[in-house]
Amino acid sequence: MKRKKFLYWFSIVLGIFLIFSSGGNSSRADAASRADAASRADVASRADVASDAVDSAISAGLAEIAQKGPKIDAWDATCLVFGDRITDSQAQYAYESILKNNDFLSGGSQGLNGISDVSAVNGLVAIGKDPTNVNGKNLVANIVKDANNPASDYSIVNDLEALSTGSYGQASETARTSLTKKLIGMQDQKTGLWNGFDKVDYTARAILALSMNTNQPGVADALNTAVKAVINHFYQKNGGFADSSNTMYGAENAYNDVTMTNALASAGVNVYAPLKDKTDYIAPVQRVLDQHLVSAGNHAMLIQQATLALEQARFTRNGGKGSIFAFNQTDAAKYNVTVSHDAPATPVTPPTVTNNNVTVVNNPASSSSASSSSAATSTSSSSSVPISTPTVSGKPVKKASHRSIVYALTTVKLYRSSNFTKSNLTKTYKKRARINRPMFLVISQQTNKQGHAIYRVKDMNSGKTGYTLSGSKYFAHAYYSAKVTRIKVINPKGINEYGKVNLTSKKRHVKKNASLSVRKVVNYGLYNRMQLTNGRYITANKKLILATKIKKSSQNTRPSTPTATTTGTSTSTPPTNSGSTATTATTGTTTTTNNSPSATPTLPVALTNPVALTNPVALTNPVALTNPVALTNPVTPSNDAKTITTTISIHADGATIASGSIKVSSGASAFDALQAFAQQQGLALTYKGSGATTYVTGINGYNAGPAGTMTGWLYSVNGTVPGSSMGAYTLKDGDSISMTYNK
Repeated sequence: MKRKKFLYWFSIVLGIFLIFSSGGNSSRADAASRADAASRADVASRADVASDAVDSAISAGLAEIAQKGPKIDAWDATCLVFGDRITDSQAQYAYESILKNNDFLSGGSQGLNGISDVSAVNGLVAIGKDPTNVNGKNLVANIVKDANNPASDYSIVNDLEALSTGSYGQASETARTSLTKKLIGMQDQKTGLWNGFDKVDYTARAILALSMNTNQPGVADALNTAVKAVINHFYQKNGGFADSSNTMYGAENAYNDVTMTNALASAGVNVYAPLKDKTDYIAPVQRVLDQHLVSAGNHAMLIQQATLALEQARFTRNGGKGSIFAFNQTDAAKYNVTVSHDAPATPVTPPTVTNNNVTVVNNPASSSSASSSSAATSTSSSSSVPISTPTVSGKPVKKASHRSIVYALTTVKLYRSSNFTKSNLTKTYKKRARINRPMFLVISQQTNKQGHAIYRVKDMNSGKTGYTLSGSKYFAHAYYSAKVTRIKVINPKGINEYGKVNLTSKKRHVKKNASLSVRKVVNYGLYNRMQLTNGRYITANKKLILATKIKKSSQNTRPSTPTATTTGTSTSTPPTNSGSTATTATTGTTTTTNNSPSATPTLPVALTNPVALTNPVALTNPVALTNPVALTNPVTPSNDAKTITTTISIHADGATIASGSIKVSSGASAFDALQAFAQQQGLALTYKGSGATTYVTGINGYNAGPAGTMTGWLYSVNGTVPGSSMGAYTLKDGDSISMTYNK
């Protein structure tokens, strides 16, 4: 009996113990789960910060390269193309540099290890030139000749990389296969590395070349072995790479860090994160950033190679596969580009250009300018340095454009090409709640063959690129840029406050629904930040926060006697406080509306006029006023006239210059509304012509470029680009006008 009682009480005590023990384990598991989630979120946050920093570093590198002017070479051109910033003149400079410096093209003998060949082919393909026919010379055939009897081990790597930039015929493919096999055979079977006088550099170059040939037998295994070997033998705690076995070339150096980072990213390695699962190791990308390699004063080659490495790292992180130099395999550099002389100084009829497989007529009909029915001519006054022959012809120029990040407001479709057909549809993004909206990087803006205004975009999540309809109906900027003074946190997981603008030095976590006071919005590349009144920084991403209070513009006040003095222009000033009528002095073809509250706007030295009029018409006031009204709305019609209301938003450089609504007379044109809105907001507006030939040349200093460059102001109404100029488009009540500067 006693034994039964003992067993009874023992089982009860044991059961209680197990319950508490299980609860404790569950609690610890829950805590561990939360800690793990927090850790993942923190890692993701650091990755986002690195993404911003990489974008900023790439921009800095491209800016340094652009300053080289006529000294831009093949590698510089490749950087600019991957950065989507190359101009006609820069591509022409690079082309002339290739002709001069490549041993074969200049009439010399084979250069050291084929280095000039690989740079020349990369540069030529980047600017849209066929390397098999350069002034009648076949550079690829010369490389194939060397590949069949390589001058050195380095020549094998360089020749393979050059031939892997595209498809150049059977002889090239045969040589490419042979070189790939040779390179794999040279890999040290014990270490997994390639042995050269500088193992780090040579191994990196071998990995890069093989990553352009992943469809060849044995490449995948060779790359896997090499990546593991690099991490085990070369990878340092600081994120750099060095060879401890080499007394002469064993120390870490910036060139090796850049080359290896590029190579590993080409092989699919996430170089944004540490390569070893240890807390004291730093990511390779962070090491490149910490060395400030793209800063002024560094060697030109280091700047360009660091920029290329960061561009490759970004491409891989965004979902890209393989090397960006494999032009025919990746979306990183499928650019249709050409090089041509700057626009001629004599009047010419705006030509028809095929841009990125899209036919674009270079007159203002597709933007804010006159319709194509106008028989006007244009005069170019480009200030670019004239380029001497030779020129490159063939495919049209890939125009540089300013990138911005947007998110989808409704259902949008992504197409493989600018031809929007069912067979080209690659993905449909359904309308989502704000916090789940897909974000896209806008690479360029254009008009397709069906006449639609479209974006070329990259999905920020998957890295998938394609084409989609543009306009305020479909997209909005994903980051705040207005004068927000208070926000509400809408992200279910909350956000963090940081001590630094690059979102490092975390201070505290803020939960959903918290309200924060904002001092100002801070521009930080593509990703704006907000500085709080406590001095800390938070993201300005609209998916994570909601602006609950925005400071109204204080630019509606004007000086009592506004004046404007512009030689060779037609200048109009708005009514003054005294009720005096506006004065007009016509001395040319450009009309400038002086709406600046403080000073006369500075006009461009020379304005292109793609729709110059034989007899220019000066507009004194496109909206008739029966009685002058208050300056807060200087062109609002009288109460006797029937009015309509339209909303206008103006965007440039990824930011909103101004947005709001304006009342105009029934029957007013889109340009009438824009002019009224510019006066209301205090914006400097310049334009040419009137009616069907109206062409907006500038808003607040963002001015249209020379004819043929497609740089200027694009307009849409309710998300659609009309087939006429702003001056000929009659508004309806409730219409929404969007003005976007196409840079």
